[in-house]
Amino acid sequence: MYDKEITSQDIDKILKLYAKSKELVGADPLDGRLQEFTHELLQTLFETGFLMVFNWHEWLDRNEAFKDLNKDIHEEINFADLETLSKLMTSYVRGDRFNEGLLEHIVADGKLQCILERLREIKEQLEADK
Repeated sequence: MYDKEITSQDIDKILKLYAKSKELVGADPLDGRLQEFTHELLQTLFETGFLMVFNWHEWLDRNEAFKDLNKDIHEEINFADLETLSKLMTSYVRGDRFNEGLLEHIVADGKLQCILERLREIKEQLEADK
């Protein structure tokens, strides 16, 4: 994992996952498509440099809303900036190493879809600002 400036092309690569993520909202945790999708998601996040190096435990402690996996965070995500989305996804990826199945959970419960929708809005704003 590393820090780099995320380009519009990087965001496009991540957004290509939107349709698949939408299909998997509500999927059974044992659905094999979830594991396949999260593998593709991880690969894309690493390739694009979307994940960051930072103290994700400390960040979650300061951002309590994102700590409880059962909490509806759609409102918080709707106002998140690119850095927050990157930190949130990094926290999910790192957390999955300690809590296997966490990534599948955020796909199935719609959190990832919401993150991708916000990412799409941010990309549109960036393009409009050019």
